[in-house]
Amino acid sequence: AWNGSDSVIMTGAYNNFFRMFDRNTKRDVTLEASRESSKPRAVLKPRRVCAAGGKRRKDDISVDSLDFTKKILHTAWHPTENIIAIAATNNLYIFQDKLSSEMH
Repeated sequence: AWNGSDSVIMTGAYNNFFRMFDRNTKRDVTLEASRESSKPRAVLKPRRVCAAGGKRRKDDISVDSLDFTKKILHTAWHPTENIIAIAATNNLYIFQDKLSSEMH
């Protein structure tokens, strides 16, 4: 799903991860849709998947521990606001950019 200005694309992945790629800055981020991140005012933390046996940081996920039964099935972006909807197996997550919500 593209954001309203077509500058960022979001795609789903396994382990309830979703990724965003910014065309302008050439940056990407991997985030996780989970019950912990769905609490009100929770801040999504970037996640990183690392090869097995390599050096990892505390929050990194080993490729061996990915759960391929959990997957993002659908992503959608609000046409004008920084609000996204993520559909996982049996859950719908809705996230809003903190900066956008503070301006309104």
